[in-house]
Formats: sequence, structure tokens, C-alpha cells
Amino acid sequence: MCEPTTIAMIAMAAGTAVSAKASYDQGQVAKQVGRNNATMAEYAAQDAQKRGEEDAAAIQRKGAALKSAQRVSLAARGLDLGYGTAADLQDQTDFFTQSDVATTRTNAGRDAWSMRARGQQAVFEGNAAARNANMQAAGSLLSGAGQVSDKWNTYSKKGP
Repeated sequence: MCEPTTIAMIAMAAGTAVSAKASYDQGQVAKQVGRNNATMAEYAAQDAQKRGEEDAAAIQRKGAALKSAQRVSLAARGLDLGYGTAADLQDQTDFFTQSDVATTRTNAGRDAWSMRARGQQAVFEGNAAARNANMQAAGSLLSGAGQVSDKWNTYSKKGP
């Protein structure tokens, strides 16, 4: 039959091991959550870029439609489309259309960059949480080993 002190030391050691394992597992979960969040951020970044390209294409279509309407209107008035105010108007339409397209793509790129940066931050936070949990687990093991050792020394000095 086991002595109560021996049982208490075994229970203390087991509790320490369980606590350390729980800390480790918690850190691994935090690390995986960070990775999952980074994956979702990458999906969002790709979506932002795709939407930006779709918006840019829509702006180009609208610009082309406006320019066509201008050409028809100018030609109906008998103006030379390649000279003077008519040519300047078409050039301005092209310029502002391309400017809007570039702005749309730049904004989409910034959104995508921001989302990717958030994803990286999530990975860093998950890794930090895992490191902290590992340190906590190591601390639990060391503390528990010290307590068990102290109990063992006290018990062995008294004798059975």
C-alpha cells in the first residue's frame, strides 16, 4: 500500500504535467489560429485585388462609352475629331479615365497590402502566444519539480 505522502507527490507531479501540457496545447491553438487568420487575410487581399480589377475594367468601359458618345456628338456638329477642341475633349476623357483606373488599382493594392499585413500580424501574435505558452509550460514543470523535490526531501528526512 502506498503512503499518503507518496500519493501526494505523484498527484503533484501529475498535476504539474497536466498543467504544462494544457499550456503547451493552448499555445499551439493560438499559433494555428494566427495561421488561419493569415490565410483568411490572404483570401481577402486576393478578393480586394480582383474587385479592384473589375472596377477598373468598368471604369474603362464607361470611359470608352463616354468618348464614343462625345465623338458622335462632335461629328454630328460637323467638327473635325482630330483637331482643336474636339481632339482636346477626347484626350481629356482618355486622361481622366486612365487616372480613375490607376486610382482604383492603387486603392485595391493598398487594401490588399493592409489585409496581408494584418495576416502577418496574426501569425506573429500566434507565434508569440505559442512561445509564451511554452515558457509557461516550462515554468510549470520547473515549479512542480521543485515542489515534488522539496516534498521528497522532507519525506526522506523523516523516514517511513
